[in-house]
Amino acid sequence: MTREQVIEAAKAAFLAHYGVAPTAVGVAPGRVELLGNHTDYNEGFVLTAAVDYVTAIAGAHSQRPLTPIATSASFPETTFDPHAMEKSAGEDRWANYLKGVIDELQKTGCPVGNFAAFVTSSVPDGSGLSSSAALLVAAARLLTTLWPDPIAADPMELAKLARRAENGRFIGAPVGLLDQFSSACGLAGHALFLDCRSFVWKAVPLPSDKAGILLANTNVKHELAAGGGYSERHGQCMQAARQLVGRGDAKLRDVTPALLESKGIGLDPVLKQRAHHIVYENVRVEKAAEALEQGDLFEVGRLMKQSHESCKRYFENSCTEVDFIVELACNQPGVYGAKLTGGGWGGSAVILHDPAVAQDLEAALTMAYTEKFGAAPTLLTTTAAQGAEGIQL
Repeated sequence: MTREQVIEAAKAAFLAHYGVAPTAVGVAPGRVELLGNHTDYNEGFVLTAAVDYVTAIAGAHSQRPLTPIATSASFPETTFDPHAMEKSAGEDRWANYLKGVIDELQKTGCPVGNFAAFVTSSVPDGSGLSSSAALLVAAARLLTTLWPDPIAADPMELAKLARRAENGRFIGAPVGLLDQFSSACGLAGHALFLDCRSFVWKAVPLPSDKAGILLANTNVKHELAAGGGYSERHGQCMQAARQLVGRGDAKLRDVTPALLESKGIGLDPVLKQRAHHIVYENVRVEKAAEALEQGDLFEVGRLMKQSHESCKRYFENSCTEVDFIVELACNQPGVYGAKLTGGGWGGSAVILHDPAVAQDLEAALTMAYTEKFGAAPTLLTTTAAQGAEGIQL
C-alpha cells in the first residue's frame, strides 16, 4: 500500500471498530540504513533514509475510563489507564511502544489523557526496516496532534523523545537514534547524514531516477528488545571504548583508526573486532556522504560492500541468508552495492542499483534464493521518502 492508502485504511478501520470517525492521524515511515551499522549508540555517523512503507495510527479523544488500542495486525486490542500505566507482557506487549511515548510526553508536561486508536502498517515486522521506530514516531505524531505540544515543531526533538521511549522502562531496548531520526526527519529524494553526538545533520541527494533501492527481506525475524546479540554488542562496544580511551564515559566515536591500531594490541580480540567495525564504519559513512554529494554511486556501492564484509567478519551480526542475498546481488549487472541493513541476525539487505535493472534483479534474487532456502525473499522496492507527520482531520 502507498502512504496515502495506509492512512485511509487506518481511518476506515477506526470508524469500523469504534463506530465514530477519528479526529487525527499520526503517520511515520520505516527506514533503511544505507551505512552506519551500529554506529548510532556509539555516537558516530550514520547515512540513512526514510522509506515508502509507513505506520499510520488513527485516533480521537475518548471519555472512556481506559484507553483502547486496536491494530489491523495479528495483535489483540488492549486497554490501559494512561495515568497509571504498567508494563504489558505476553500478547499485549506491543502496547508498550505507545505507553513509552505517552510516558515521555507526560514527563515534558504534555497532558496526554484518554484516547482511542487504531494502528495500521505496511512496514514488515522484524524485517530490518525498523517497524518499532515507525510505531513510536507515529504514536508521537498522533498524540501531539490530539494534545498539541511544542516538541512537535522540531522533528529532531520528536525523534529524541521516541528514542527515550524505546530505551525506557516500558521497552528497554538500548538503541541509538538512527531509526527514530530517519522516521521523523526523512526527506523525499534524499539520504540523511547524521552526527549522533552533536545531532547535526544534513540531507544529501539520492534521486530515484538514478538510484533504485531494493530491500530484500529474508524473513528471518529478529527482535531487538528481547536482548541477545544486540545488547551484547552494545556492551562490548562500551567496554572497548572505555579501555581504548581510558575514560568511563568514552564512546567508540572517540577512537580514531590510528588510536585503535596503537592501543588495540592488548585489547581482548573480540572487543577489538567490535571496535574495528565501528571505527572504520564511521569513516565509510563520511566518505559515502561526500560521494553522494558528488553523485558517485559507484563509490557509495563500494563502501556498502565493505560495510557488509565488516559486519560479517568483525561485528558478526549478519546471517547466512543475508550474506547470500548480498553476494548474489553484488554479482548482478547494474548493482552498485549491497549490505545488511538494521540490527542484524536476520532481517533485510539493502541493494543500491541502477533503476533500469530492477526487474531482472528481482527475478534473479527470487529464483536463486528460493532454490537455496526453499522460500522466496520478500522484495520491497522503495525510494528515499518523506518523514513523519501529524494530520488533523
